[in-house]
Amino acid sequence: MVMSNGKLDWNDPNTFTGMLDRSPCGTGTCAVMAHLHANGKLGVGEHFLHESVIGSLFTGVIVEETKVGDFNAIIPKISGSSWVTGNCEILLDPSDPFPQGYTVGDIWA
Repeated sequence: MVMSNGKLDWNDPNTFTGMLDRSPCGTGTCAVMAHLHANGKLGVGEHFLHESVIGSLFTGVIVEETKVGDFNAIIPKISGSSWVTGNCEILLDPSDPFPQGYTVGDIWA
């Protein structure tokens, strides 16, 4: 998955300025499929190949359409491989003055 804060050019890694993931990611693949479906570019039963910048692939297919509340939605099925590359433990110190977190400006703007 690549998110760029500028113009993205797949042939120029210098434009990968936001975030880079070695795998396409299941959540991102589902989101792209939902977006394509909503725009009439991916139908139920059609397969979608999502390729990362290093060539790893996730394959998705829309199994069916559904609703979530008043919103149109899809039921996707995803296949692919990924590996755990890290583990993070988040701790909250009782004396932390910002226990609910904080908000910063949009880094993608």
